[in-house]
Amino acid sequence: TPDINITVSGTNPICQGQDSELFFPVISGTPPFNVNYLAGGSPLTTNIDGSGNQTSGNPMIVSPTSTTTYTLTSVTDAKGCVNSLTNSATLTVNEIPDVIVSGDTEICNLDETPLFFTFTAGSAPWTVSYNVASSPGTVTLYNTDDTLLVDPNITTTYQFTNISDNNCSSTLSEDVTITVNPLPQSVITGGGSVCDDGSTIEVQIVTTGGTPNYNISYNAG
Repeated sequence: TPDINITVSGTNPICQGQDSELFFPVISGTPPFNVNYLAGGSPLTTNIDGSGNQTSGNPMIVSPTSTTTYTLTSVTDAKGCVNSLTNSATLTVNEIPDVIVSGDTEICNLDETPLFFTFTAGSAPWTVSYNVASSPGTVTLYNTDDTLLVDPNITTTYQFTNISDNNCSSTLSEDVTITVNPLPQSVITGGGSVCDDGSTIEVQIVTTGGTPNYNISYNAG
């Protein structure tokens, strides 16, 4: 009576998009074997040689997109003998982490502003790599929706280049540009002595920086 087993002989766990291998150890019977099995509930069939590989001599390459259990259902050997099987093996597939980054597009100098991170895949904690003016940095975040406070003093683009969790990593192409507006500065000049007879004297307020028009508050006396 033919009898075989099934194992994950390749990498386990894997990340989405990666490959692994299945191996079918032969216990008894006459090769080659026709094997019926389920892949996550879907029926499939393959031919196995006496070494437990496909009859081509190569291991069976699999690349499921999610964690999948492979369950043997039956085997037929070269003599026509048949056996029902129940052995199974599970290949764990981890998500590729991903994130959406956003933030305020405009602030005033000396203000802080949050960058918002919405993680759409993977598992916490996530480590995100970025470049600011060609200087690299990383930040580790723990919540599905998280923030990072930044306080650039000039207009700055944060380029996010990579994300990783405890299982997988992936490249990113997320940019956030924060425009930093300069603060307006005002200087008051003039004044002097004047007679209390209705005469006037000029006081000037000169404003630099910022963006006109200006709203200036002052105290008289």
